[in-house]
Amino acid sequence: MKTNTELQKNVQDAIKREPLLHAAEIGVTAKDGVVALTGVVDHYAKKIEAENAKKKLLE
Repeated sequence: MKTNTELQKNVQDAIKREPLLHAAEIGVTAKDGVVALTGVVDHYAKKIEAENAKKKLLE
């Protein structure tokens, strides 16, 4: 099992690789193995893209 720090970094890296997303718009926290995304994006598509990036990594 990955540490919270590893989870956070991996999700941040996944978000950076998504062309639609700007990493500065999305915060990533991890606690007790649960990853949360925070922030404000200007399009619903970006929200979905960020969630999908997290899901792909955690599956």
